Amino acid sequence: MGLRRFLLALPLALALAACIPGEPTATLRPGRALVGEAVEATLTGASAEGARVAVGGEPAEVVSASGERLVFRVPELPGGPKPVEIQTSRGVARATLEVLGQVDRSRILLRLPLGETPKLPPEFRLLETTPLAGCGYTLAVLGYSGEALGQALEELEALDPDYKADPESLWSLGGWSGGEAIGAPQAHARGHKGRGVQVAVLDTGVDGSVPQGPGYDFVEDDPTPQDAFPGGHGTQAANLVREVAPEAAILPVRVCDEGGTCRSSWVVKGVCWVVENAKGPTVLNLSLGGDTPVGALKLALQAALAQGIPVAAAAGNQGAQGSPAHYPAAFDLPGLVAVGALQEDLSPAPFSTRGAYVDLAAPGAGLPCIGPNGPTTCNGTSFAAPLVAGAMALWLEAQPGLPPAQLQQDLEAYARPLPYPSQAVGKGMVDLSQKP
Repeated sequence: MGLRRFLLALPLALALAACIPGEPTATLRPGRALVGEAVEATLTGASAEGARVAVGGEPAEVVSASGERLVFRVPELPGGPKPVEIQTSRGVARATLEVLGQVDRSRILLRLPLGETPKLPPEFRLLETTPLAGCGYTLAVLGYSGEALGQALEELEALDPDYKADPESLWSLGGWSGGEAIGAPQAHARGHKGRGVQVAVLDTGVDGSVPQGPGYDFVEDDPTPQDAFPGGHGTQAANLVREVAPEAAILPVRVCDEGGTCRSSWVVKGVCWVVENAKGPTVLNLSLGGDTPVGALKLALQAALAQGIPVAAAAGNQGAQGSPAHYPAAFDLPGLVAVGALQEDLSPAPFSTRGAYVDLAAPGAGLPCIGPNGPTTCNGTSFAAPLVAGAMALWLEAQPGLPPAQLQQDLEAYARPLPYPSQAVGKGMVDLSQKP
């Protein structure tokens, strides 16, 4: 082609190139959201009709699509920035979504100029303000009673250009989260947090820092079951229940003394006290036991089960070799779930008792937990059992009249299979990712 013909053809080539559409783009609102929350995507250069959405590689449910807008729900993912890909007829529109993971859904941090007090919409409640002169802003802690945390963060920042909102992240000293491992955040996203269910923690008592209902102390025979055990065994167990079922009511029942001795007479009285005083759906947690069965306790547990109260019991910490049966976990009672302990790689913890009576397993080694003296690390089937008790609370919230034996069957049916002998893990690890 001669130079003249090339120059004559160039404007036409440029015009044709200008007509070729580029990749579509997407804008997300809100830009931060919890698993299960709705996010609106506004497309440029493509129609939303028939579009498919993936977040972090996971397919997302498209709730609606019209014109250039579609709404999708955040699929089950761990927290952090996740790529969003929206497949349209004109190509893939890409964006980034900040998935909110381990956060307190009822609290928000708001940064605002020094000396200011925020004026808030009704769904927000000012809990505290702290002027941080060294950092150049005031930090406000807000209570939030709404449902969509991502939208709430965006709403707050829209009130004033100087406002910056953050979720209240729940960090730890390291290790793994037992609640996260068994799928509690997914159950929370479906609306199940244990509301209306009581979990009776029969243990060394529960420190007053844990929200709780009225209980009883059978060691000192008084109505104040304060945790006197060094490190707070009962307090740690109660906090693990609340990690899974944060809205369940804790009933503290002290049946173990400051040295960790749990006399069977105290335990029998404690179980019967719960049977007599339970109001509404109730779960029993027994992070205790020994090698000698007691008939009176078996009868008390049968009475609890007959009243619709399921039981989570620690399988014992005698190890894999020559493990004796551990009671009350070894009682063959439908609705009483014997719980073994897992390590972070989901293998059986070396200390966890093996036996044909083990029904399920849950995280129980190297767990970050909270006692009367603050954060610590928990090891033992004593700390696997409360995670199952919390799971029971979520199930009873969803189905308040569910008989204990059926609840056990449901937990086992949805358990995550593990490649280890049933004597160590039962039917597998309790799993809330799909049900209730």
